[in-house]
Amino acid sequence: MGMLDRLRGTPQERFARRVVTAMRDAGVASARYLPDQFAIEVRRDSTQAQPAIAYLGNIFRECERADRAERRERIASFLSAVIFNPGAPTSWEEVAPLLRPLLRTVTFGTGMPASAPRPLRRPAWAYLAEFVVVDQPTSVMYVTEKQAHEWGVTENAVFDRARRNMAAIAKVGDEVSDAPGPRTLIRMVEDGDAYWASHLFVDGWLAAQQARLGGRPLAFVADTTGMLLVGRGAEDTPESLGKVFELVEQEYRDAARPISPVALTVDGTGAVVPFLVPAEHPMYTITHRTEVIIAASEYAAQAAHLESDAFVAACTTAQRPDGAVFTVASWAEGVDTLLPRADYVAFPSGGADTFFVAWDAVAREVDLEPEPDLEPERYRLREWPHPGVVERLRKVATRP
Repeated sequence: MGMLDRLRGTPQERFARRVVTAMRDAGVASARYLPDQFAIEVRRDSTQAQPAIAYLGNIFRECERADRAERRERIASFLSAVIFNPGAPTSWEEVAPLLRPLLRTVTFGTGMPASAPRPLRRPAWAYLAEFVVVDQPTSVMYVTEKQAHEWGVTENAVFDRARRNMAAIAKVGDEVSDAPGPRTLIRMVEDGDAYWASHLFVDGWLAAQQARLGGRPLAFVADTTGMLLVGRGAEDTPESLGKVFELVEQEYRDAARPISPVALTVDGTGAVVPFLVPAEHPMYTITHRTEVIIAASEYAAQAAHLESDAFVAACTTAQRPDGAVFTVASWAEGVDTLLPRADYVAFPSGGADTFFVAWDAVAREVDLEPEPDLEPERYRLREWPHPGVVERLRKVATRP
């Protein structure tokens, strides 16, 4: 870093200064940058006993690639949410009607300091989690475990009420009954009140869209700006549906707040499940690609904030000559490792060639126990397998 860079500070520091200045111009009582947390401590007025903490990670990512006008607009919206946010009601009776479920990635919030209140969350689908927010006029407030305790209700009660509120909004059964064609694509744009992705938590809602879409539904939530629905049928091919997957992948990669490129559909009972197919299916290369993309992204986001004495192995991606992609994680001899789940495990050893073994084959030979409290899952491997196990693994080694 040169002298000028040291004087100006990092991009994060410059951004924080800009936001602090804007807050002070808006008339807050105090605003102080907390560099260790990449957050701003703000008091809206002198009567506020406890300051609010405004975390900058998401808004910084949103503004990185924005032009000047868009950046000003995003910062203004952020300030409106922080400064004029009235806060969550203090009683369960007041807050219960305002609760909504929200779909986010499993690593959402991992950059927050350990001292910050932990948002209420539970698993949804692969690499995705369900959160609960308080719906407010200009923003949402994530419900924390501490708040549920203060309201005197269980965490399950919070999730259940949020879903009931969402079901009242979704109104399952009001869908159009006439199919408009062999396949229809519908883009549902988020306006701050619709909570389109949250409709997926309402029992029967996605299944009921089949009449509108002209086939069994596929739902894509590439980012926080909305949801894409498309019907699929027996006549679909990798070429026809592939265009939709390519569009979603690009939107996911370009997003300021990405969620997932993986398609969701319904099973025979109407439950929402990931659209994944066996290896021999014509759509496998396309659907597995989405799994690879989100796995690599989520493990990288986790590793960026994971503190451990063990080596935090990467979930890397590779591509075959035919364009198919897969994930690989490395377990080196003599290295205490936190191993991510991957399609293949690479076994590099000092004097021997590296060999690769499919994950299921490794799991049959090695006791893989998930490390507690890590999402996505990682497996603590303190020692290399016994020589006899290594030899059996070599015999089932494959070329990815």
